[in-house]
Amino acid sequence: MARSARVTFCTLAVLGSFSLAATPAAAAPAGGQAGGQVSLGGGQASASGSSKGKSGGFEWPERVVSGNAIALITPLQFGFVGYMPRVRLGIQYDYQLHRPNWLHVGVAALFDRGGFSTFGLDGCGLGDQGACTSGTVAGFDLWAGYTYKWYLEKHPFVVPFARGSVGGGWWKYPTIGGSRNQSIDWSGSGSLRLGGGVRLFLLDQLGLGLDLAFTIGFTRSREQGLAAEATHVTRFLFGMEILPLIVEYRF
Repeated sequence: MARSARVTFCTLAVLGSFSLAATPAAAAPAGGQAGGQVSLGGGQASASGSSKGKSGGFEWPERVVSGNAIALITPLQFGFVGYMPRVRLGIQYDYQLHRPNWLHVGVAALFDRGGFSTFGLDGCGLGDQGACTSGTVAGFDLWAGYTYKWYLEKHPFVVPFARGSVGGGWWKYPTIGGSRNQSIDWSGSGSLRLGGGVRLFLLDQLGLGLDLAFTIGFTRSREQGLAAEATHVTRFLFGMEILPLIVEYRF
């Protein structure tokens, strides 16, 4: 009887030891699997972080909405050297090539009002200075170029950019009473515009902005003084555009 009890006790002890040994072994795959999932997630986060570190900042999405934007431009421009009509009202279309790289084209109407001194002339050139009163200048302007836009991860509604454009324009000087009131008749221009600005998108697709740009180029003008033959004069042009109110819609 005692021997039977000892055998039974030994059998139970052996089975208990096998049970205790099997419990961690059975739990190990589950624990290892859970640990693998956490490690994988951490690896993905780390890879993402290193990608951002290598690029030096947050990357633009492939497309912003559908990669299009149209802006209403209401600028003021003036020439430091040479003359440009001071009011320029235009529309510009931007197309997203890839991430921060955009192309743009635009057209604008040009307006101004003034006399020969406004146009940078020493005199009206028609003999009677008193007849050289002020009048309205009107014309147009075309341009195209490239824009690089930055995307700020913490402030995605603020979009700063740098821009370069090439363009040209044409404008007619004022006539009063059916005749010119200064010797210059019309001017055409060619220019390079370099500058930048910022857009503030208060709504998802609608924003306001400010642009600044320097204009470097030339004007080609037709001039004809009193009882003289018409001549064409080329002048250096250096000016600045201040675009204080831009409305842009992304679509």
